[in-house]
Amino acid sequence: MNKKIDQQGKPEPRNKLVYYPLLGLGFFFLIGWFYLMRQLGVMEWMASLGPETYKGSFNMLAIILWMLPALLLWKYYLRWLNQRHEIGGQYDQERHDAMYNSDNKPASNEPDSEQPPADSELPTKPDSKEPR
Repeated sequence: MNKKIDQQGKPEPRNKLVYYPLLGLGFFFLIGWFYLMRQLGVMEWMASLGPETYKGSFNMLAIILWMLPALLLWKYYLRWLNQRHEIGGQYDQERHDAMYNSDNKPASNEPDSEQPPADSELPTKPDSKEPR
């Protein structure tokens, strides 16, 4: 793949105008996936599994279970799209790994949280009376 180089020697990012329609196409896939569930009657079938008083809960469970694969596809589609169009960002996993990376520990030997000062170290007013 040939990348164009700008004046500073950095590769130029791909055309971002193509990114947004592709992002919208992926979002329409999510909406279409939901309406496919409605057309196939998954919500009604799931609601019929439980008692009538819990119909709303079973509808919500049907939506969660039906949308799970679509949302996983959405996640990987966004990562692929961002990588392909060189969109910068930081994913949750990368943030988590950076937070617990051993290279990011404080240089000093002091503990992370401060200990409260002992009673003898607390400032006192010179003209204060004895507590009762």
